[in-house]
Amino acid sequence: MSSILYWPLWLSSLTFYAVFAGVALALSLAASAWVRRSPGRQSAVGGLVGTIGSPMMAGFLFWMGLMAAIELRDVDDAEHAVRAEVSAIHALHTLGASAAPATAAAWSAQLAAYGQQVLAREWPTMSWDGADAATGRQLARLRIDALQRFGAESPELRGALDRGVQALSAARDTRLIVASGHIPVLLWRAMLICALIVLAFAALAHANQARASRWMTLLLGLFIGVQVHAVYVIDRPFEGAIAISDAPLRAAVQRVQAGPAAPAMQPGAGR
Repeated sequence: MSSILYWPLWLSSLTFYAVFAGVALALSLAASAWVRRSPGRQSAVGGLVGTIGSPMMAGFLFWMGLMAAIELRDVDDAEHAVRAEVSAIHALHTLGASAAPATAAAWSAQLAAYGQQVLAREWPTMSWDGADAATGRQLARLRIDALQRFGAESPELRGALDRGVQALSAARDTRLIVASGHIPVLLWRAMLICALIVLAFAALAHANQARASRWMTLLLGLFIGVQVHAVYVIDRPFEGAIAISDAPLRAAVQRVQAGPAAPAMQPGAGR
């Protein structure tokens, strides 16, 4: 089912709406047929629909709204993590340009290698497999370089580089956490089972009035389909038709590959 993520948004949404509308109509027809066989059944379940069905429906719709809000927050966190990672790369690139030309060039090459590892190995699979080991090793080499390659530089510059690498590592960790923090399969199953139960209660509410039952159940099915589709497509913010783009990170890597940045004033140099 994960392949639906990569369908055009209009096609995946229509598929979800059609499935839920079809299930809703099928439940409505089944409920009407069940009541017609024995009219007394409507009065038997009427009390359950009011006392159990309505609170259950309200609770389910509230749950779906809460799930959507959580997923939207994750999308914001993912965008913030990418921006923070790009900012850390820019800052490290600028700080490295304050060193000797040979040191600055080697530092830029290490930064570019990290960015290329992220783009080529980690980004395409992080939503499914988590962190990439080779990218983690490249980040570890950056930490070592910040200590060793700049040994002849001022303590202020070395400290700024160390803080920059820590910021880069923290941004990467946040990106990986958000990328792999999707809704478990068990929760998806529970959500779909609850949706069926809610639609079944809606179909029974006016089962003795076939047309009213069909319209009410159909609209509720479409409403649930809209919510489920929205949660589904934003559950993995780095995958699918509305995935967060890697363009900012790619542009940062290209800038680093272009060579050392203009030298920045070393921390404490203006004192």
